[in-house]
Amino acid sequence: MDPKLVYAKTPMGDEAVRQSTRVVQRNLRMVLVQVDGKLTIEELSVKMENPRMVESALRELEEGGFIAPRLEAASVWAESGLPSHKEQVSALSQFSTFGPKSLSPPDRPGGDSRGGKFSFFGKPILPSPRNKSAVSSETVAISPRKPVPDEHDDDGKRIPLLKWGLLGLAGAVLLLLGLVLFYPYADFKPAIEAAASRLLQTPVKVGHVGMTLLPQPQLNLADVRIGEAGDSRIETIHIASPFALLGSGPQRISRVDVVGAVLSANRLVALPMFGAARGAAADEVVIRRLRIERSAVTVRDIALRDIAGEIIFKADGSVEKAAFQAVDRSIRLAVVPTPQGLLLNIEGLAWKPAGMPVSFDSLQAKGLLQKNKLLIQSIDTTFLGGILKGNWLLDWSNGLVMAGDASLHRIDCRQLSAAFVPTLKLEGDLGGTLRLRAGGNDWASMWNSLEGMLDADITRGVLYGVDLGEVARRGGGSAVRSGATKFDRLRTNITINPGQVSGRDIRLDAGMMTATGQFLARRDRPIDATLSIGIQTSVSSRHVPVHVSGMLPDLTASGSK
Repeated sequence: MDPKLVYAKTPMGDEAVRQSTRVVQRNLRMVLVQVDGKLTIEELSVKMENPRMVESALRELEEGGFIAPRLEAASVWAESGLPSHKEQVSALSQFSTFGPKSLSPPDRPGGDSRGGKFSFFGKPILPSPRNKSAVSSETVAISPRKPVPDEHDDDGKRIPLLKWGLLGLAGAVLLLLGLVLFYPYADFKPAIEAAASRLLQTPVKVGHVGMTLLPQPQLNLADVRIGEAGDSRIETIHIASPFALLGSGPQRISRVDVVGAVLSANRLVALPMFGAARGAAADEVVIRRLRIERSAVTVRDIALRDIAGEIIFKADGSVEKAAFQAVDRSIRLAVVPTPQGLLLNIEGLAWKPAGMPVSFDSLQAKGLLQKNKLLIQSIDTTFLGGILKGNWLLDWSNGLVMAGDASLHRIDCRQLSAAFVPTLKLEGDLGGTLRLRAGGNDWASMWNSLEGMLDADITRGVLYGVDLGEVARRGGGSAVRSGATKFDRLRTNITINPGQVSGRDIRLDAGMMTATGQFLARRDRPIDATLSIGIQTSVSSRHVPVHVSGMLPDLTASGSK
């Protein structure tokens, strides 16, 4: 409604003021009395101290025809043929509409007070302004300045009650926030550390204890150290349903979130949840679900990083399901606790192990993680364009020791040489068997001490850097630099030692040309190879001794006389 609008009574509204039977609702009647053709809606609202009640009453009175905007009210009075009444300030007119005025003035001594104060219909009216001293108990006066609310009208009470309710709620929220933010949670650290130590069967230290309410209540533990030497640590632990810890008996926690954990492999195997022996606090605290984010498992100075996963527990606290994966989903691990250790089902996709220059396009394997030992069996992977199958063992009980064996099928020699010997330019499909062994105090020293044997069989290949066919055609005393040798098949037994690679029992078949011999390649030193090249034609055969030397990728082949 327009707050500047001015309402006036219609003849029906003027009559209703004098007859209480026409408008019986107290709030409507109070507003009708105040409508005088001068006050705006805004002024009426201020005067009545209840804007909502005033606007609601004005709408109902206008719809009932008791009031109308001031200009329209004048036309209504003109059409009725009645003289326009001057609005009165009092609640009721001093004169009855349906009878003559009392013949006895109200202030006349001995006058009839009933005739002066009541209309012929017995309705109370205000006394004359000249007699303000004595008002009969039968006279009813309504103050225009402060309306009396009806006992059944809650409009005047609703807003104050709502205001006090909101203030109370805000105070409770502030009090709760104050308790959450400033409560001395550090006092609980000793009890939490003791419970965690019993649960994990190893000393646990907590750096900070706190509480958050949103989006849900949870207890937060920060900078958690596990083990006497603190070899494992957790950045943050979030415990859902923290109020369940206040009760007695088995305390059941719906979920625990572990963020930024760095656990050694030995610590992971030793966790009571993965072993047959349960912690002393297993009957005190029962966790239903454990979620892991941004965590890592370490073996000495190398780690499997960015691991996330989930562990679901049975009602007795044993593991029902445990699954982990890298954040890029390149490797996935399903863990099954057994009396021998943790059985691992491994799946990989474009996974690149730390410290290796190559990745596994696809990987499937089974593993067993024990204290100080990891055994990977049944490896089946797409590797360097071919297939690798085998087993691998890593032991870190005394330094680092690893051993493995594999069978190779159709490995791309171009990718293999680019990854491990960039200066060697070799094409073809490699097959054969590979055996490796290495040991050291750390990962770098272990790989530097690598020893291995490869029974290589390369088909449909090209060896760049030397042209054996050309030197054989030229004969003894000739020398050929660079070039390429295309072959149908190349077989050799390669031995890998720290600092050198040697090959023996070389046999190369390239149509009418064959070559046999051996080679030796040392780190940062020229290659030294001795070969016997034979050329078979339809009319003759010839054998030429050839010496190959030089630095990859350009070699020099010299024929002997």
